[in-house]
Amino acid sequence: MAPLFYFGDMRITAGKHRGRILKAPKSRDIRPMMDKVRKALFDSLGPQVEGAKVLDLFCGTGALGLEALSRGAKKVIFVDQSGEALSLVKENLSSLKETAEIKRLTLPKGLKNLFSEAPFDLIFITPPYGTGLALKTLKKIEPFLAEDGVVVVEENTEENFPEEIEGLIKFREKTYGQTRLHFYRRR
Repeated sequence: MAPLFYFGDMRITAGKHRGRILKAPKSRDIRPMMDKVRKALFDSLGPQVEGAKVLDLFCGTGALGLEALSRGAKKVIFVDQSGEALSLVKENLSSLKETAEIKRLTLPKGLKNLFSEAPFDLIFITPPYGTGLALKTLKKIEPFLAEDGVVVVEENTEENFPEEIEGLIKFREKTYGQTRLHFYRRR
């Protein structure tokens, strides 16, 4: 399946930065989560975002972490291996007058560089569709998750994810068009 591309304005959907436009990628190598999917995701997380420590893996434009900051997260770490993606995150942070840590790491191998930052209350895993990186990263993420934390994995609907994996259990799954979100917590 060919990846979906986003050609409209990206906006923060709620919180203190609601309605603010985010800088979008110029290349097709970065696939931001659509606003309506991001809004549904965060609405389903509800008050869990407030005061959370968030890890945004394969962050792309940073839209997920920026949405979390807008909704009251206390700290976000953005991780990607793409220089273009990290430049977008810096520009978007600057336009919102927010601060956060940005790390250039190849995942999942680079996760070991984040041990000192753990645990995280929310972890987003949103790599390019169909690469296998989502599952490989999910298999290694449990040591980084807070006791009551949640991991959200985004992948296309053609990819299946296990009900249980490496100390985690899937408790929710939501489908939006060709996008499927998988929600995990500690077993």
